[in-house]
Amino acid sequence: MSEGNERLLDGQKRIPLLFSSVQDKQRLEELIGDLIRHVAKTHVQTKVNEDELHHLKMKVAQLESHNKYLYEHNEKLEKRVTHLEQNNKSTESSYLQKA
Repeated sequence: MSEGNERLLDGQKRIPLLFSSVQDKQRLEELIGDLIRHVAKTHVQTKVNEDELHHLKMKVAQLESHNKYLYEHNEKLEKRVTHLEQNNKSTESSYLQKA
């Protein structure tokens, strides 16, 4: 009887084992373990990258919101300065007219 072709009790041939030696089985287990570790590490790195991307998107949204506020505040300040300058000119001219 050849290796891997043992006969079952009812006379059918057993399918030959792909990894018949203990060394082949151990090597396969090592490779599967390496693959599992690689997939897990890749998954962790992907999760970290997704978290960093989300954090950066939140920062960008914050900065855009803050920038919008500063832009609007700057416009209001420019209008106020213009108004104060106009009032100052009219006040100066009224003082000059009185003198």
